[in-house]
Amino acid sequence: MESSTRAGAAESSSMDRRTALASAIRWCSASVAWALLVGAASLAAGVAAASTALVGFGLDSLVDGGASATLIWRFSHEQRETRAADDLERRASHIVGAILLVIAAYLAVRATLSLIDGSGPESSAHGIALTAASIVVLPVLAAMKLRLSSRLESQALHADGVLSAAGAGLAAAALAGLALSSAVDWWWADSVAALVIALALLREGVVAIRTA
Repeated sequence: MESSTRAGAAESSSMDRRTALASAIRWCSASVAWALLVGAASLAAGVAAASTALVGFGLDSLVDGGASATLIWRFSHEQRETRAADDLERRASHIVGAILLVIAAYLAVRATLSLIDGSGPESSAHGIALTAASIVVLPVLAAMKLRLSSRLESQALHADGVLSAAGAGLAAAALAGLALSSAVDWWWADSVAALVIALALLREGVVAIRTA
């Protein structure tokens, strides 16, 4: 009886993990679709408006899509049991962690140069619309990834969730930077916000690589 109970519990746990894996793949797929839709447009709008935070947000969105695509690969392989889950998790964590560090470095350098030059963003109706929509969508994607990362014990998925959350933060920072620059001429707000996000990404990137 006890052996049967243990076997039933193991089967239930396996089913729960398969369900969580399927959910992770769906949400990562949604993240890829959103990144392709918004990332390139935001990057172009950020370049046009000279907004560091908006450029960072666009870049973050595109890389977030790339990280999510990596995780789709990782979880799909585990579903097919073609490779050890621990090996897949380690590789995915290293990739996502490296991506976070690259974005953090780029944002820090660009924001610092903007502060030295004393340059701020210009008004951008397109950028405002994109960032406003992202403030609504990205927190949902981030919350679902973070919740599933706990169920799957996946540091890589946790890092990708942080990347989505950082995207929402960058969207808010870009929106605030554009608004403040236009309304009260706080040209530096955009760059300062980008530096704060860069520090957060740096921390999470280091955690993702060290705990892989």
